Amino acid sequence: MTKVKFCGLKNLDDVAICNEVKPDYVGFILAKSKRRIDQETAQKLRQALDPSLPCVGVFVNEEPEIIRDYVEAGIIQVIQLHGDEDRAYIKKLRELCQAPIIKALAIKDQASFQVDLPCDAYLYDAYNKQVRGGSGQSFNWDLISSRPAKHRTKPFFLAGGLKASNLDEAIRTTQADGVDISSGIEGADGHKDYNKAKEICQIVRSAQ
Repeated sequence: MTKVKFCGLKNLDDVAICNEVKPDYVGFILAKSKRRIDQETAQKLRQALDPSLPCVGVFVNEEPEIIRDYVEAGIIQVIQLHGDEDRAYIKKLRELCQAPIIKALAIKDQASFQVDLPCDAYLYDAYNKQVRGGSGQSFNWDLISSRPAKHRTKPFFLAGGLKASNLDEAIRTTQADGVDISSGIEGADGHKDYNKAKEICQIVRSAQ
């Protein structure tokens, strides 16, 4: 069954929406981004979240010890790496904490799948030279079907420009294990929108 992750929660209103519609995961952006929150805010939002909702912390080239602190504080339950983290980095991170690790890859062409990292899952996002994720852009999903065997042994999340109008097609085309959505559940004001979030959950769960 495809899982749904709502990323970029910033305030208690966003938390209230997630507590109501119950995605499978929620995400905090803890790296440079228009959706970034600090540790104090993340702690407050985690405390307000339904305890059954796992929280993913998104980092870019962060010191492993800082990530460990978020895990040990109970703020996040899953780690998502969106930078240039390599095998040595991930090995060190695993020595510090036991949380599952998702490694994001910016997909430009078939060569983008050549990396082989000791993560628990991959996240395939659109390549954008200006930003690392959260661009609202999609990519050619057909590339996923010809990814190398070393990637087929791990689950993957699909990200990049996903919204109600293309989500069913995205799931059926890619057979993604999870979908990661941020701008697709936001209104024109940049805030999370209850109706969009509810619709997304309904689409994902009916596409199984």
